[in-house]
Amino acid sequence: MITDKIKIDITDEFVNLKESLQIHLRPGFDVSQTKQFLQKHVPKEIVFKSEILLDTLLNYLMEDARERIKTADIKLQNAFFDADFRKRVHEWAKQLENKLALDPDIVRYTTDPRLTQGLIASGISFVAGTSVTLALSPSVVGAIVAGIITILLSALAFKIAYDKASPKAREIIKMDIEQYLASSQRQVLEWLEKVESAFNSDFHAFCLANGFELDGDEK
Repeated sequence: MITDKIKIDITDEFVNLKESLQIHLRPGFDVSQTKQFLQKHVPKEIVFKSEILLDTLLNYLMEDARERIKTADIKLQNAFFDADFRKRVHEWAKQLENKLALDPDIVRYTTDPRLTQGLIASGISFVAGTSVTLALSPSVVGAIVAGIITILLSALAFKIAYDKASPKAREIIKMDIEQYLASSQRQVLEWLEKVESAFNSDFHAFCLANGFELDGDEK
């Protein structure tokens, strides 16, 4: 039941995160600047969301635990509050082996089509220009001048093709972000499931040490 509730909360948080990122992904956004910004910004936002979700999960777990010991004597109930399970879980989650470690810890982008198309276009222009230069420039000076023109034309061809591929680059960035969010959402869920398991194990040990048998435990 708690797992189902936190799954809904995780989904809601990631939907909200996705919506908040749309301001950076408006039509015509600067590809290079946006890529650089979102590469580290998105993981940071996910870690921030995970901390909110951790507290939400602890609220569920503490409420459930209080409900399970409501028939126990007041001494045990006071001992439960003194044990400060919320603090214990936070300390557990801070340990290196228990921390949420997103893999990868930055957004990994696929190949930039602008660079690919630019290199193809400029390469073709350079090869074509070189062929013409060799065929039509009998003198050394003429060949040098023609070569410079070829290089300039290649650079121009690169720029034109590079800019032309920008819309495709924007779509790829959006897909990369989408995939990263989906992967991170699964990782956050797995981490919170570990948190829940650690809490339940600690709570069970506490009850056992205090001579209280939880409903559903084997005799």
